[in-house]
Amino acid sequence: MKTDSLRLKSRTLISYTFKSLLVVIPLASLLLMTSTAKAESGVSFVGELDTYLSSSQPAGSDSLERTTGLQSNGLTTSYVGVHGSHELDNGLTAIGSLEAFLQPEAGKIGRFEGDIMFARAANFGLKGDFGQFTVGRNASLYFLSSIIFNPFGDSFTFSPMVLMGYGGGGIYGDSGWSDSLVYTTPTAGGFTTSFQYAFGNKAGDTSTNKIAANTFFKSGDFGLTAAVQKISGTQAGATGLGADDSQTDAIIGVSYALGSTTLYAQYQMMRDDLAAGDIDRDTLVLSATFAVGKGSIYLGLGLTQTDTGASDYDRKIYTIMYDLPLSKKLEVYAGYTSDDLDGAEQNGQTIGLGGRFRF
Repeated sequence: MKTDSLRLKSRTLISYTFKSLLVVIPLASLLLMTSTAKAESGVSFVGELDTYLSSSQPAGSDSLERTTGLQSNGLTTSYVGVHGSHELDNGLTAIGSLEAFLQPEAGKIGRFEGDIMFARAANFGLKGDFGQFTVGRNASLYFLSSIIFNPFGDSFTFSPMVLMGYGGGGIYGDSGWSDSLVYTTPTAGGFTTSFQYAFGNKAGDTSTNKIAANTFFKSGDFGLTAAVQKISGTQAGATGLGADDSQTDAIIGVSYALGSTTLYAQYQMMRDDLAAGDIDRDTLVLSATFAVGKGSIYLGLGLTQTDTGASDYDRKIYTIMYDLPLSKKLEVYAGYTSDDLDGAEQNGQTIGLGGRFRF
């Protein structure tokens, strides 16, 4: 009898234990899933590849010869990168980016010989309800306002605004700033504003630095951006800027969508305060996109007026392009750009036929 009683108690205990486990195991799994969700991490690989067949005649002396062949980065500067994120407590997320420019047609890293490895981005930071803060090499806020409000984006081949600023137009400071801090506010009332500061990292000299701010506004079919920056002292890659020199730039851009047509206007002021003499440049760029068939026609017209004190001269650039998406990731394009510089013995001309692949 005692043996039967013990067996019954054992079976009862085993049954109770098993039922308890059926409850405990799912609860433990749920808690584990909750804990994992709080610390969720993610990594994504991104990039764009752009190559084009080009025939290009530089503006300037008539001794400059035409170049024909396969080139990289017609409509955009190719790059490859990795983005990481890790969710923390209190609604915060740790973020980081590494992005390197490419020359796909030659299989090279960088935009040019000697370019740094992660010239596009090398930063990390935090984002949350307060906005976003990153440190490291960040995209120039001024550059972002320059490229977003025109249909040609960051093209150093076809975009009038980029060519009249960064592509030999006189802007000091790269499209990315090393040793920089960037804070971006949360979007409020349609506005998103960012502030940026880059240290010069010169011993005993805090006057060599860069500072910038920009804002973006979106309401229905209307968009607006404005940006300012000041570059002070000698800068990497800016061989003409002396220790006591500085440059101040300001830009404003607007866009308006009318069905399948979008109109853009950008105005830029560049002021060089140089020991060798001040230089003032004023640039106006008008551009538009029109849907034609399954693709779009891009038009752009830019004018820069330069005053050096000793002389005045103009530069006119116009571009026409047809862009045809073949899928969400792949598109092909054909473009023509004319570059007319006062005093030049010959105008610049570029014809290109290329493609761009995003991943």
